[in-house]
Amino acid sequence: MSENKKILNKMENEKKIKKNFTAWGMDELEEEFDLKKTIENEKLEKLLDNNLELNNFENQNIKYYQKLLFENVHYYNEQELITKFIGPIISLANFDTQDFSYFAERNISAVVGNYEMLGRTDGMIATGRWKPKIPFFFISEYKREVEPRRNPMAQNLAEMIVAQKINNNKFPVYGAYIVGKQWHFMILDDKTYTISRAFDATRDDIFDIFKILKNLKTTIIEILTKMKAQHNK
Repeated sequence: MSENKKILNKMENEKKIKKNFTAWGMDELEEEFDLKKTIENEKLEKLLDNNLELNNFENQNIKYYQKLLFENVHYYNEQELITKFIGPIISLANFDTQDFSYFAERNISAVVGNYEMLGRTDGMIATGRWKPKIPFFFISEYKREVEPRRNPMAQNLAEMIVAQKINNNKFPVYGAYIVGKQWHFMILDDKTYTISRAFDATRDDIFDIFKILKNLKTTIIEILTKMKAQHNK
């Protein structure tokens, strides 16, 4: 890229409206980016499939962290919920591989339409070891359902829109927003998004949550395998 083009791009980007992920509402995202909500999505349904068998080590650890959550969820603040429950469950699913990793509290941004969308994510799974590159999945965690000026569903979707821009819409982007003990999983598939039912981590749903995370790891591996195959053509 020539120096003049770099300067022109910089000037163009400076004209964009900067907006943090936490500042978006669902109605704004739908209207600004022409998104439609669907009730079902085959790719999300595949992710939610619970036929996976868990081993004894996984079952015992899940039960241990579920007991902690059940006894303390109403006392936890956001950071305590992350470090004492969400983090251990994510670690148990083990997303740290040679090709991708789980990252926490990392900044991400992209120019999408008239906006520079930016912010710090609670958690994401992306290619890279030192820093995130191509994102596949985001977690947004909240203590309360909708905090003043903060909407967990909207934040998660805004992050997914940025990921879609970064990966040039080559594959769907997945997400989860967590409110206390409740988990919702999401998918952004081109111009449609779909949200799962609520999964209660203090109930048997916790085993479904963990199976979904393991399915997610398999899905990311499949996406990367296709990307590598296309690159080698």
